[in-house]
Amino acid sequence: MINYNNLEKDTRFKDYSEFTQKILGYLNLSDMQVEQLLTPRYQVCEDIIIDDVIDFIKNSKKLMIFGDYDADGVASTSISIMIAKHLGIEDVGYYIPNRFDEGYGLNTEIVKASYLKGYSHLLLVDNGVKAHTEIEYAKSLGLKVAVVDHHLIEKPLDDVLLLHPDHLDGYFNTMCASGLMYLVAERLNFLTPKIKAYAALATIADVMPLWNKNREIVKVGLEAMNEIPIANIDALSKVRDYTAKDLAFQVVPKINSVGRMADIVNMNTMVKYLLSDDEVLIQQYAKQVLNINDLRKNKGKTAKNIAIRQVEDGPINIIIDNSIHEGVLGIVANQVCNYTMKPAILLKRSGDVYKGSGRSNTISLKDLFSKINPDYFEAFGGHDFAFGMSVKSEMIESFIEDVETVVPTLPKKDIKQEAVLIDNVSISLLQELKQFEPFGEGFQLPMFALEKPKSYKIIRLNGYGYKYIFDDFWLKDAVYFNTEISQNELHRAQYLVGSFNIHPRFGLSFLLDMVK
Repeated sequence: MINYNNLEKDTRFKDYSEFTQKILGYLNLSDMQVEQLLTPRYQVCEDIIIDDVIDFIKNSKKLMIFGDYDADGVASTSISIMIAKHLGIEDVGYYIPNRFDEGYGLNTEIVKASYLKGYSHLLLVDNGVKAHTEIEYAKSLGLKVAVVDHHLIEKPLDDVLLLHPDHLDGYFNTMCASGLMYLVAERLNFLTPKIKAYAALATIADVMPLWNKNREIVKVGLEAMNEIPIANIDALSKVRDYTAKDLAFQVVPKINSVGRMADIVNMNTMVKYLLSDDEVLIQQYAKQVLNINDLRKNKGKTAKNIAIRQVEDGPINIIIDNSIHEGVLGIVANQVCNYTMKPAILLKRSGDVYKGSGRSNTISLKDLFSKINPDYFEAFGGHDFAFGMSVKSEMIESFIEDVETVVPTLPKKDIKQEAVLIDNVSISLLQELKQFEPFGEGFQLPMFALEKPKSYKIIRLNGYGYKYIFDDFWLKDAVYFNTEISQNELHRAQYLVGSFNIHPRFGLSFLLDMVK
């Protein structure tokens, strides 16, 4: 914990308050980052590959779009469909694979089905860089193939049109699939409110760093959502003045829950939902999504309790438990990762493999999996801080041993864990800081800490957690959405750690992340 009074001001923000200068100074921003905050950039990608993707879509007589079962997958699929329709392609199909039955990425059954249905072109979005066998099969059938993907390229794709951030200028080289399709829409001057919103949503969902083009996309997307009602998003959230944090916590988990609960719901319906302009259909489907999300949360809560009990000392937590629902492995891996501040991999047995998810907030999982034997896997892929995998059952012990050996050798990402201890702050100061939205990956505000006042009472929020109500204090209340903590722990706490929230009706409140 660091005292606000000991923070140094960043004088590059000299036109702002001392509070803003100190909080932004704490983040040690580069000159490039400060420039993007003070003078936001809007830059169109001029790479010829964007025109190639446009031509690919234009030339398709009958286009099949194959996506992925997460928020970026369905958003990029939806954006691709909107672009294809805009370009006059009337016969557009799409398919999102089942997480459990089919797993991640293209499969030969879908390729064959697409061919038999007369599709001439196959566009892979948010997948494809690993689908060498499936793409060669598609080409052997006469299908034209293009890939829009941002996952790790292990082996080059031969004679395939590939739009990938690694091949773009530095301003565009950390984008998700929806962001890449945003570049296509932007070149076409076809940035509709939905496309802006879905690209922003996916950028947040895939935890892309909020600098360069990503910052631009999220900023533009939030402005679109806050200017024009987008029923497909609004129906999933009670928020009416969106921030990046609102998308991350109020919208993204609900979309992802449909893919995670693929044993009871089809993720292809989420694409239909995102594309729909029918208010009745949107409201009906949103209710179903909210119910599915509640089920997902219940399964996740049970799994978290199971996983936390198995945490051990070591450079990484690798937990195998067959009772955990496959759809919440990634969520719980992330919770274990945040709980221990170490990488975590959760696995469960599924036939001849162990299916699992890895999360990290310290090391790059891309680096980790590039340094271990690829023969361990039936399939794997992901990003620096999130990875999915299927490990061959006969090699699971060697896999664990190898991972535990490699992790300590990898460079660690610097994580600021201190909260800034403050005595007081006004709504006007927080609103000034809010001008620098969006906050998120790569530009995360610190948590704030308050010394708990002596005069207060605690009330229970039925099914949600607790609320401190303060007497004779500059802050009215603090809410803790944690049903597992006891009131005794809340009474014993000396410091309250979390973030501020400004409600249009109720004013300033404090959302707790932890107590100390």
